[in-house]
Amino acid sequence: MIRTLRTKLVLSHVIPTIVLLPILSLFLLFTLEEFYIHNLLRQLVNQAQLLRDDIENEAEPIAGADAAQGFLNPIARLTDAHVILMDRNATILATTRQADAARIGQHYDHPTIAQALGGETVQGLGPGFDAEVAYVVLAWRQNNQTAGVLRLAYEVGDVRAQFDQLQWLIMSGSAITVALALGLALGLATTITRPLRQLSDRAQEIAAGNYSARVSTDRRDEVGLLALSFNQMATRLEEAQQSRERQLAAIAHELARPMAGMRAAVETLRDGAVEDREVRDTLLADTEEELARLERLIGTLQSLHKRGLQPMQLHRSEIAIDRLVRASVANFEPVAARTGIALSVEILGDLPKIPADEDRLIQVLTNLLDNAFKFTPRGGKVAVQASEEQDCIRITVTDTGVGIAPEELPNIFQQFYRGDETRPPEKRGMGLGLAICREIIAAHQGKIWVESESGQGARFAFLLPKD
Repeated sequence: MIRTLRTKLVLSHVIPTIVLLPILSLFLLFTLEEFYIHNLLRQLVNQAQLLRDDIENEAEPIAGADAAQGFLNPIARLTDAHVILMDRNATILATTRQADAARIGQHYDHPTIAQALGGETVQGLGPGFDAEVAYVVLAWRQNNQTAGVLRLAYEVGDVRAQFDQLQWLIMSGSAITVALALGLALGLATTITRPLRQLSDRAQEIAAGNYSARVSTDRRDEVGLLALSFNQMATRLEEAQQSRERQLAAIAHELARPMAGMRAAVETLRDGAVEDREVRDTLLADTEEELARLERLIGTLQSLHKRGLQPMQLHRSEIAIDRLVRASVANFEPVAARTGIALSVEILGDLPKIPADEDRLIQVLTNLLDNAFKFTPRGGKVAVQASEEQDCIRITVTDTGVGIAPEELPNIFQQFYRGDETRPPEKRGMGLGLAICREIIAAHQGKIWVESESGQGARFAFLLPKD
């Protein structure tokens, strides 16, 4: 049970109250009692000294019980202390308490009498005639010699009773305080742990695959911020799940389309078209093209998988850009001939060799050319140009296709962005090619961009540093 956060929060609030409050209360109680007794004794000492001065300043020496009692009678109305006047033999001469009148003439045997006769002022707590008292004992003098002992006492039984009552009040108050602290701690712990428990439940739902789970909270504290962050995380997970589903659908579609074409070609050949050379060559050329499309698709997926495992690595060597561009364009000449699209290549000047990854750059040009042919209608044009600009090489792929809407341009190089939903599915692809192109060019410390308008074709360009 102590393992729960709620219990730990409650204990963290209640334990200090349970432990410290009684200790502090008892400390204050005993300190207050000690302070009171100390002040009481000090007052008794002051009164005893004043009374001794009065005795010693009497014009007539106090001799005998009657004179002593006559001296104390007026004193009894001025003090609450019990005053006893004794001679040097510790015989009681007078008292201010009527109940002790019978003790007059009796010997008072107590160790403090001898100490007082020795010149000390003795004070403390101890037994009186009937109860515990705070007392002060000191000697008084007449005719330059010790004549007797003066004892002032104050019963502390009532004080003890009052402090006992105060102790019970303090302990009762402490118990009530602990109960209140427990209730407040439970309430506070519940307000903290309830949303955390809700977070735990929603996290388990997400772990089970329910990415629409959310935490409802209107708190503005740290727990509320945690709930907000959790909801944001859940939203991103849900979006990622939807993106994965779209990716799988796109991959399935991209794989199904060439497979369907090749199956149709095989069935046609089985049905006798193999005897017709022209039809056979056309079907084989289409199948070869679909196989090339599948190879490019599988290469893209493999590249995506490798990038997920480790950062892109380049294998640089000194390459001739003009040869690389012409070879890439040559791979699309059969496509251009079949689709009726004019394909041209232009190399401006004598381009220098640059350190680059040839296979990666072929992948970039292949993706750009594939997109250009995909979105260019029959009778259109696709042109590739390479030129030297100061400290870099510029390569452009221009088409006269459908173009790209302005609102799509900021997203065109984002991974899994498939373009406008109104486009035919076969034109949308998986949204990986341009993202990979951007990453390859960035790995070469280059730059890639697009210029386009709807219905005006598109121009993709990238720069490669010469060093």
